[in-house]
Amino acid sequence: MKSARQVLVVDRAEGAFLGIMEELDLLGFQVIWVPTLAAALDFLAANERLSLVIASAAAAEDGGTDFLTQVKEVRPSLRMIWGIRATATATATANRERGPAPHSLIPEPFRPDALRSAVSALLAEHFYPSLVADAIKGAALEVLRTLGDFRIEGEAFLVANHTALSDLSSIISFSGEASGHLMASMTDEHARALYERFVPGVRMVAVDRLEDLVGELCNRILGRINAFFAQHAMSIQQTTPIFIRAAGSTMRYPGRRPSFGVQLTRGDVRVSLEYYLADFNASKLKQGVTDEVLSIGEIRYL
Repeated sequence: MKSARQVLVVDRAEGAFLGIMEELDLLGFQVIWVPTLAAALDFLAANERLSLVIASAAAAEDGGTDFLTQVKEVRPSLRMIWGIRATATATATANRERGPAPHSLIPEPFRPDALRSAVSALLAEHFYPSLVADAIKGAALEVLRTLGDFRIEGEAFLVANHTALSDLSSIISFSGEASGHLMASMTDEHARALYERFVPGVRMVAVDRLEDLVGELCNRILGRINAFFAQHAMSIQQTTPIFIRAAGSTMRYPGRRPSFGVQLTRGDVRVSLEYYLADFNASKLKQGVTDEVLSIGEIRYL
């Protein structure tokens, strides 16, 4: 899926945003640094592929309102994240928001998780179009709500190609007209809580049965996601689960595309999903939904 993935970072001190620029690089963006908003306007005029502007509080204070006004006139769809100082008063912030406003205001120093969340909300469409993102979240909620009142915590977010594993993880890959994998992860304690709901009356549960539960949930969720692609005449084949017991370790996989992570909670129980879409034909999403879709059977591992 081809898309514009340039991000312009505006800050007076070269290197001050180095960590943030590395974070964006991990998410697959080409990052360009300029010291002033005037230089940012020059860059904007010469580059149509620019997706996002991130400006520090210092840069934003130097003609920020005029910059926003000009950008809104020439590139109204361009996304902008503005830094605000921790010492900024409520009045100053309110005055800034009365005029042309950036899409997101983040206190400085930027925390990587706050930046990732803001970038995800503004640019996720480049990687996971809203139809796909909604299908992922909808499939997860549909399956997990059979085990209680699960909800998405926070919202979905983008994850660079570096994942921390929980106690129990199940990965199912898929290929065809879309390829990638889905991973479901949870702690041993949370898996046991779900198992008691899934198979009532069982007191002692072996760890391999807990793996089966995680694998079954992963399989059902992926099956529903693949049914979404089938509605758009895209044929997908999924494999059987691969189980990993490696709490605290990490997994890396090739490719510059980020994955789509979702955290779902039911009380104190948490389920983490990571959906990695390596490649698919985005144009088929615009062709409408087929009238008849064969249901995808569910493989039971319990």
